[in-house]
Amino acid sequence: HPFDPDTDRNFCLETSRPGILDNLMLNVTTRREPGPGEVQVKVVAAGLNFLDVLKAMGMYPGLAPGEKAALGAECSGTITAVGDGVTEFAVGDEVVAITPSFNHVSFFGAFVTIPALLVRPKPAHLTFEEATTIPCVFLTAYYALVHLGRLQQGERVLIHSAAGGVGLAAVQLVQQAGGEVFATAGSDEKRDYLRSLGITHVMDSRSLAFADEILAANGLKVERLRIRP
Repeated sequence: HPFDPDTDRNFCLETSRPGILDNLMLNVTTRREPGPGEVQVKVVAAGLNFLDVLKAMGMYPGLAPGEKAALGAECSGTITAVGDGVTEFAVGDEVVAITPSFNHVSFFGAFVTIPALLVRPKPAHLTFEEATTIPCVFLTAYYALVHLGRLQQGERVLIHSAAGGVGLAAVQLVQQAGGEVFATAGSDEKRDYLRSLGITHVMDSRSLAFADEILAANGLKVERLRIRP
């Protein structure tokens, strides 16, 4: 049944011992009221990423032996409380949110309290589940292509594993910018899907043949040198 933000206790998904998935369990936790610049979000949907699998298995880079990492880094939900200084959100607003792993905040739970800077309004035309698929992959792709790469119209971009989450986000950003996508994927089904998105140059990610295919598509040729022993 729906949670009552005034009476329901908080809980989050944790592991008692990283490395064994059977040790994942829901534990009751304290609902922390938001401090200055923070908001509290009642989670409706949370995104599951491969990094969560690595954390649960104790394989996440940078973890000390036996250290537990917070699971879940993106969610959608509604604002249940706002801290001092927060003017852009009000109780009841529908939002999407993301948190860096070092915040030790698990989004696999009932409520999360995080900086308002990491929260944005949920697009009204998207469901909570649809909106939850956006933060991690699109922030990653946007930061790489637009912020660092300074993506410009007419540029050609090679996107490996383009049928994955980050790959599909990158495809949309390149197409939106008027660029040309060169994509790879690991199966016929995935390659067919990429072609359905209007991508002309789709290649196999499980071999090195894509290199020659890209050169040929651009009218280029590389001379291969034979090194004698």
